[in-house]
Amino acid sequence: MKKANVIPVPPPPGYLEGWRATNNTCLVTGATDGIGRALAIRLADAGQSIAVVGRSEEKVTAVLREVNEAGPKCSHCGFVADLSLISEVDRLAGEIQQKLPDLNRIALCAAETPGFRGITGEGVEAGFAVIYLSRFQLLSKLTPLLRKQQAPRIVSFASPVTKFERPDLNALNDPDYTLESWDRRVGQTNCNLLFLMELADQLKNTDICINAFGPGLVLTKQMQGYSTMRRFWLGMKSSLVGKSAPYAALPAIHMLLSQEFAGKTGGFYECGTKIPPNELVLSKEIRQQFWKITSQMCT
Repeated sequence: MKKANVIPVPPPPGYLEGWRATNNTCLVTGATDGIGRALAIRLADAGQSIAVVGRSEEKVTAVLREVNEAGPKCSHCGFVADLSLISEVDRLAGEIQQKLPDLNRIALCAAETPGFRGITGEGVEAGFAVIYLSRFQLLSKLTPLLRKQQAPRIVSFASPVTKFERPDLNALNDPDYTLESWDRRVGQTNCNLLFLMELADQLKNTDICINAFGPGLVLTKQMQGYSTMRRFWLGMKSSLVGKSAPYAALPAIHMLLSQEFAGKTGGFYECGTKIPPNELVLSKEIRQQFWKITSQMCT
């Protein structure tokens, strides 16, 4: 594994001053809990304008209050949307295009909580829709807006240290299919890695940078469904084991804001380490097949 130029943790003294010298408009999905919430608050503290997305209006209001306290000099806003519904994702994308014409940073943190499963009214498995389909659809809708910005960046939370196997979309879209929570999450993550690599390839002649980031083992709601053995395995892979959500969010903020990360795209990062992509992810044929199937599922 090759070490990447990701922010060291703990960060060096004075790191905030450099970030506060910039002002970007940052969209954070899944911003009402866990790392997404911590990321939104830390970005506001770093002098950025924040737009938070959550499913609960009450929680969006609460985190907006915290964001405004952390970054009182900037303008912040919130969007309420159920990302398990593609129609809601389309509505959200339309509102963002109208209200955030200068959007140039996106952090995709939304994930289903333990037990969030079942078929939605649109005929899609809810957790699969939140973690994968909503990200695909939202970025597809917002890419034209990002193309108008100067050097925009996207960071999608998808851990590359899990074993890569070609995902079975039919199984992932079936809540009754026999899959452990861990295997289901691995499949959803691998879908995201395929999508992100393909999108980065499609955007290689633009200024848009897109990377995947795994925060390591952080004891959020998503970890509650994992066995003790799984947590131990993740801990062996991660230098951030047991750390808080605000601490774990620091490398992602560096990827979004630091000049040292300008121009870097198509990378998979786990904490402070760059992970080389699996050969299946590098296969243009496989990525394009997944892109086509996913597009059909989102229509």
